[in-house]
Amino acid sequence: MAEIYEIGVDDIYLKGKQQKRVKARSVFCFWAVRELGISLTELARRLGISVPGVGYSVERGETIVRANAYQLIQQVS
Repeated sequence: MAEIYEIGVDDIYLKGKQQKRVKARSVFCFWAVRELGISLTELARRLGISVPGVGYSVERGETIVRANAYQLIQQVS
């Protein structure tokens, strides 16, 4: 997401309403919850936002992923 939205990797964890950061964080939340199985509560704690805030980000992220045909590629080490 950092490359797509041209932000730093750590910027996803920063608070703020910059459009690039919000979109990147939303896609991050969608993939973390739906694809990787991280709980809303855990993600909210790590991002420093509310559980409902994460829920809204997941919904917004799903819309962005579907509209742009993004795919999560998991690397095996």
